[in-house]
Formats: sequence, C-alpha cells, structure tokens
Amino acid sequence: MSFQKTAWLKQLSEEALSHRAVHHPYLLRFANGDLPNFKHAVGDFAQQYGFYSSRFINMLAAVISRLTLKRHRSVLLENLKEESGHYEESELRELEQYGIKKNWVDNISHTELFERFKSHVTQDIPESCQSEGIVWYEMLSDVLLHGSTEEAIGAIGMGTEHIVSSIYPYIEKGLKNLQSLKLEEYCFFPVHTLVDDSHTENLNQVALDFADTEEGRRRLRHGAIKALNLRAAFWDGLLDRAMKGSEYISMDNVQKGMNNESYYIN
Repeated sequence: MSFQKTAWLKQLSEEALSHRAVHHPYLLRFANGDLPNFKHAVGDFAQQYGFYSSRFINMLAAVISRLTLKRHRSVLLENLKEESGHYEESELRELEQYGIKKNWVDNISHTELFERFKSHVTQDIPESCQSEGIVWYEMLSDVLLHGSTEEAIGAIGMGTEHIVSSIYPYIEKGLKNLQSLKLEEYCFFPVHTLVDDSHTENLNQVALDFADTEEGRRRLRHGAIKALNLRAAFWDGLLDRAMKGSEYISMDNVQKGMNNESYYIN
C-alpha cells in the first residue's frame, strides 16, 4: 500500500506541476516583460498579490488548527517559523551563494520582504482596490477552514507550496526587466524558490498519512485542484487587468470605498 500511495502522490505532483496555474499566459508574458505598460503591470501585481501574501501566515494557521497529530502540526509550524524570517544556517549559506545577503532576510518576515518589494514597484502607481487578491484569499480560505482536513492539506501542500518554486522564477525573470530594481528589493521570490523544497517534501509526507483510503486520496486531490484553479483564476484576472491597463485601475479607485474592509481568518 505504501508503494501505491507514493505512486499516487507522484502522479498528483505531476498533475499539479502541469496545471494551467503554473504555466499561465500571464506568467509567460510577465517573464518576458510582454505586457502593456509593464512597469504599471508590475505595480498592480504587487498590490493584488500583496493581499494574499500578507495573509499567508493566517492560512497556515488555519490548516494547523485542523490537525490533531503533533507530527503533522510540527511540519506546518516549521513553515510558519520560516515565514517569520527564521532560517537554518545551511539555508542562509545557500541564499548567500545566490547573492542574497543574510542581513536582507534573517529575522525579517516574508510579509516584510514582500512589502519591501511592493514599496519599490508601486511608487508611481495609483493605489487600486485589491479585488483580485481579496477574492482569491477569501475563496482559498473557505477551502482551508470549511473543507475536509484532507482538502486543506491538499490545498496548502500540492496546490500551493508544491508549485511555488515553479511559479516564482517567471516573476523573478520578469522583474529583471526593471533595471532600477535590485535583488535586495525583490529577493522575496528567489528566497521561496531556493528554500521551499524541504517544506514541500514534509507536506507530501503529511499528505501520505491521509492517503490510506480512496476517499482520502480523492479529498486530497480535490483540495489541490481547488487551490490550483483559484490561482489560475487569479492570473486570469491579473492578465485582464494588465491588458486593460491604467484605465481599469482608475475604475478600481472609484469602487475602492465599497471594498475597503480587511479580511482575516480568525
């Protein structure tokens, strides 16, 4: 049975990595700087993605609250620790080999790293309603809080952490088109690409513990596909916004007062 579960998980991994959310037209165009008014599109990406990114810790906490076994909770608590900016020395050495200095990231939360990036790319960009980010966050939160435990694990694992190292290189490549932007200012992305693999593997082991039955495997896959589909819909929205350009963002500002609440998982 162990071999069957491992083979099943490998198949789910391949399905996740081939999903449209991972190789979306928005990501391909972003990577090549092939969007109208690319600087504006980057600023809008930062505003929309920032809503989700700043609340990722809440989502991890939501999944932790669903787990009953200490060894399962410890896996996500380790992820939570790194989200807060705490790294192993081996990870810091790997980051420094890439050019990311220790004082750029050590004891600095990922939320702060993203805000550092956002502050640099939105300086000349009108503030917009974070509509795409809000919808994505709320719908994914619903899966994590109200779906089955297996769905929550599938969503945060195969549907989220597993694909980050395949998605962020597109973003990083695109940001290099902005010659004024320095590695220190966008290191949020390569940090995740370089050090998230261990989290993915640990989450995969948790998933295997829930994959003993056909129903458990169905729910795990269902959660993963839900998360992937929601991310793909988010990219759809960002591509639409990018193609419509600043006029679309101006419309956002008109409606901003209707969408100014903060959404958190309690």
